[in-house]
Amino acid sequence: MSTAPGESAAPFTEFLTAHLPEVAREMMTAVVRAVPDYEQLPTERVEQDLIRRSEDNLRLFVRLLSEEREPGAADLDEMIEAAVRRAREGIPLDAVLAVYHRGAVAAWNFMAAGARTPEQRDALIAAVPQLLGYLGAVVPGVAASYLRERQDLHWEQREVKRALAQALLQGKPAELLAERFGITLGRYHVLALRTSEGPATDGIRPAMRVIHGEIDALSPQALTVLDRSGGWALVPATEPGARLDAAIAGIAAAAGVRVIAGTATAALVSDIPARAEEAGEIARLAIGLGRPTGVYRMADLALQYQFARPGPARAWLLGLLDPLTAHPHLMQALRAYLTHDHNRVAAAESLVVHRNTLNYRLNRIATLTGYDPGRSEHAPLFAAALTAFDLAAADL
Repeated sequence: MSTAPGESAAPFTEFLTAHLPEVAREMMTAVVRAVPDYEQLPTERVEQDLIRRSEDNLRLFVRLLSEEREPGAADLDEMIEAAVRRAREGIPLDAVLAVYHRGAVAAWNFMAAGARTPEQRDALIAAVPQLLGYLGAVVPGVAASYLRERQDLHWEQREVKRALAQALLQGKPAELLAERFGITLGRYHVLALRTSEGPATDGIRPAMRVIHGEIDALSPQALTVLDRSGGWALVPATEPGARLDAAIAGIAAAAGVRVIAGTATAALVSDIPARAEEAGEIARLAIGLGRPTGVYRMADLALQYQFARPGPARAWLLGLLDPLTAHPHLMQALRAYLTHDHNRVAAAESLVVHRNTLNYRLNRIATLTGYDPGRSEHAPLFAAALTAFDLAAADL
């Protein structure tokens, strides 16, 4: 004798329907007890929203069990809507999904304890495959909707921060935009980020993804404008400098590229464009001079910063070395002498020449230029001239 669709599940569905409010309350009690994010919710929220939704969830399952089918896209609309709300509320995905698993276990235990007749117990066991199928359809659907919403929210927040950063860097009014999105403006470390060439992945350099992640981890209030070669970051000045150094080192290590950050601190929002120009110039100098990964400040490159600018002082310093440019061995002797703090023995050893040879070359430099690198008042001029020479050679 054939069995009509849903007939074998009748004892189970009848019992579940008769005890729907009790099962829903049992489900939410188990969830609230086991999932910290739900345990912290106000009692009225649990009563008015979550228990009611648990009842709706159970009604859907009963209907699908009677119809002997798994849920379709239209059946999941309300659960998808709830998942989107949880995403906007910031409840973690694992907590959202735990509701379904914990709830299913609680409902099953309640039903098992209430199964009195062989028919009810048989129906309970027979419902297991459909329960697993139900969870197998609901959980991925909820997870996918949650993640899409979080990505949309993340993209929206990032675009807002990007727009705000652009306005601040360009000196445009930004207070209303910041207020609208709950962002507090203040003192900022202005970072000019530059990366060396690195491998591309799907047209996007991995360094950019790493920079986003590291800057977000450094400070959720940081604002960024990034492109393929680097970009800008405005990091609240409450973050200590050591954390900036660690973040840049982390970016370079994770992305496998050299990362340079020039930085200057803007005490006022109105100072940001000028500090950005300063930070950008510092980064340009550090990149051009082949400096290693790191955060560079004015104190690190003050001389280079000054000598990179055209002017009579730079022209005079470059002119000081003009008589030596045709004599590479004299330039090498001058560099070695200054590098070793005027120690002639150490300088001669580094050049693998006799000390008398070094003395001859230094005297020759004095004859050709009219300035003696061995004199205390002339040595700083040669040091500055070499700095200007290196900047010019690097086209900086």
